[in-house]
Amino acid sequence: METVQAVAQHAEAVLGKEGFRYVSTVVANCKMLALELEEQAEDASALDMEALIIAGYLHNISTVAYGYFSHHLKSAEMAAAFLRGLDVPAERINKVEQAIQTHTSAVSPEERETVPLEGRILYDADKLGRLSGLAVVTSLIEFGARYPNRAVTGEVLAAILRHIEERFVELYQSLNTTPAREMAREKFGNTLAFLD
Repeated sequence: METVQAVAQHAEAVLGKEGFRYVSTVVANCKMLALELEEQAEDASALDMEALIIAGYLHNISTVAYGYFSHHLKSAEMAAAFLRGLDVPAERINKVEQAIQTHTSAVSPEERETVPLEGRILYDADKLGRLSGLAVVTSLIEFGARYPNRAVTGEVLAAILRHIEERFVELYQSLNTTPAREMAREKFGNTLAFLD
């Protein structure tokens, strides 16, 4: 766990408080999903929990310096370099790299088994953060920024809500694990309750 602590400190130093708060939430989601998989007796035996946690902390590490375009590739590269400096075994570094490299891409259900379990969980944990009442507020803010002179009428609000629902369905269908889909359903229900 010394490695995880060093990784968390590095992530906080690079990402700052806000960025670290977000990746800490992703790490918490990773842990919850892994525990749920274990309880549901899904194939969690092959899971390298330490690699998953490390990948959770480092999956956005490049965004401060390089932005989000292809951040999964640059973050994987930067994570590997940092971990080599800590003398982390090559096998674990490889798992972390693979998880980070795959955390931005949805895969079809038929292809899921070709993606490492750590990558599938990290993808789900990262996406779950987008399913909240905050998504509604963000959509309203974006609408206001795009159309500053347009009032938010009932019709406009209904269109925004349809957009959010469509995005939710896309996101839900892309999730890799049963626990993530269950959590997503609950979060979406909470979002609808927030809207009501």
